[in-house]
This record gives sequence, structure tokens and C-alpha cells, in this order.
Amino acid sequence: MTFAARKPVLAIAGSFSIDSVLTQDGRHVVGKVGGNALWSSLGALISGIAPRIITVVGEDYPQQVLSTLVTAGIDTSAVRRIQRSHPVRVTFAHMPDGSRLQPVPEQMIRALPEADRAAFIDTTMLSDVLPLGAPRGADVPDAWLDEVDHWHLPLLPLNRHRSLVERIAAGRGLLQSDCPARSDLAGDVFGKLAATLGAIDVFLPSTSDFDVVAPGVDVDDILLRLLSRGARTIVLKAGGDGVFVRWRDELFHLPAYDVPAVDPTGAGDAFCGGFMASMAATGDVVEAAAMGSAAASFAIATEDPLALIDIDRGQVRQRARHLHGRARRIGRASLLGRRQGGLSELNAANE
Repeated sequence: MTFAARKPVLAIAGSFSIDSVLTQDGRHVVGKVGGNALWSSLGALISGIAPRIITVVGEDYPQQVLSTLVTAGIDTSAVRRIQRSHPVRVTFAHMPDGSRLQPVPEQMIRALPEADRAAFIDTTMLSDVLPLGAPRGADVPDAWLDEVDHWHLPLLPLNRHRSLVERIAAGRGLLQSDCPARSDLAGDVFGKLAATLGAIDVFLPSTSDFDVVAPGVDVDDILLRLLSRGARTIVLKAGGDGVFVRWRDELFHLPAYDVPAVDPTGAGDAFCGGFMASMAATGDVVEAAAMGSAAASFAIATEDPLALIDIDRGQVRQRARHLHGRARRIGRASLLGRRQGGLSELNAANE
């Protein structure tokens, strides 16, 4: 693969959200900005390349957030504002044991001060509302199909995901994608994914996706089933257990970077942004996975995605080099058995 001397052009088509959060230490935070397109764009930014963003925001979405992104070098010219309240609103409750509830249960909302209850709105299960905050293929500017070198699609409703894949596949850029919305994959996850896997250059799902839509399927089977449905390169994010990379008929494992977790929200998206920036710059999937993990390590250490703008890029590169040095080529036999046992044995072997 040959890369031009100019800086690669990146584009992300996903959603921005307005979040309301119950924290582990008992605070309630309302009106917090988030969303997969925001986190992934900032993951790319701290990994060396400011991307372009395609998304949809409501009339009440803070203009100051968009202005902050522009100041940081991110192109928001394809952000479309619609005349209604922002459609993507998410509620999280971070529990003392480290688990997360989404949406926040009604009984927990009732215990909040009356002034804050109304802000705890979750639209993620509203099939007539949530897609309004996700871009469609028609939102991709014509000129971008010839200009963009590398595209990323974070979690999207399945119909929007397919629309964007079809549109972007007509262009020249490499396409990477996270898993579409889990709720849309129920019943036949691998069959539904097969409709677009062949057009996606790098597929970046998480083991947590398959824990929901294909419970009990181990890592080895996930990879084999995805390959049989047309997947090319697979980067399987496994949270604290690191990441598996299936590239050029070889399988690699990289550990996660060990940092105290303040808030895991957005870490997987920041990973995808970091992966994207490094992949576009180097063409090396394992090196890109190391950069993605480095970006994710900074995301879990903050509650505010915009705080990533001030991260020292040299520190991100330093963590990426450390993780790349710990990458291991592994054989298929290393992954046989159920997921937890296989991962535990693999991590022990890599210590």
C-alpha cells in the first residue's frame, strides 16, 4: 500500500450525544456532551490527525462544542443541524463495582432532586427518535468521496450504517467500521453483518457486542464466523483484556494500557479514532491497534471528552510505542476454549 506524502484526510460519520450520568462517587451530571463521533474524532486528534465529522445535531446542541472542535482543527462543515431537540440522549449509572447501567433505571432517577430528573432522558431505545441523530449516506458530501483517505463508522442504526457503507464504498478511501447497533442485530447477528462486511476494509467490534448479541460465543468462533461472512481485517476490542488483530492470515494480541479508570464511556470510540489516524499514516494494522489502545487509555481517565484536546501528543505516542512492543503473534490454538479462560491464559503468557 502506497501513501502520499501529504497528511491523510480522515472522516468520521456518527452521532453526538447529550448525556446525563450518575457517577460512582454519587454525583449526578446533566447535559454532558458525548457520542461516538465526538469521542472517535478526539481519539484521532490526539493520535496526530484532526478529522472531518459528519453528524446531525438538534437545535439545542451547544454551538460552543462545535466551535471548540473547529479551534482544535476538526472540520465540522458537514455537521447538519435539525429543527428539533437533540435526538441522541443517553443516561448512564456507574456502579461502585465498576459496572455500568444504561439506561439509568427509573427508581434511581426518582431518587434525584426534582430539578435534575427531567434531564435524565434516554432515547437509545426509541426507534423513531434515535436515528434522527445519525447521518445517512446522502449526508456525505460528493467532493469528500475523492478527498478522504480513511473513513470511520462508529456504532450506528443498521439502516444508517448500510446507507453509509454503500455511499462510501463508491469512493476511494479505506473504510473501517465499528459494530452497528446491537438492538438491530438481534436474531441473526452474523447474517445481518454479512450484508456489509465485504465492503468494509477493517471491522472493529468489541467482545461486549457479542456478549449481548451472541452470548457464549468465544473469541475464536467470533473471528471465524466473521471471516466466513466476508470480513477482511478484524480488530476485536476486548476491554481490559486488550485487543485481538486478525491481519494477513495472522493473529496478534496487544494488552490494554493499565491506567486507573475514571469513566470507561467513549474508550472504544477513542480507540477507533486512534487506530484510524495511525492506520491512515502507516498502513500497519498492529501499530494502529497500539495507537488505538493508547488513545483509549486517555479516554478512560476523563469524564469529559473535550479534555482530550489538551492531552500531550508525545505521551500518546509513547504509550503506543510501549504497547506495540508488547504485541504478540499468537496461533489459533491459543484461543481455543471459552473466552475468559483463553484470555486469562494468554495474558499470563504475555506477562
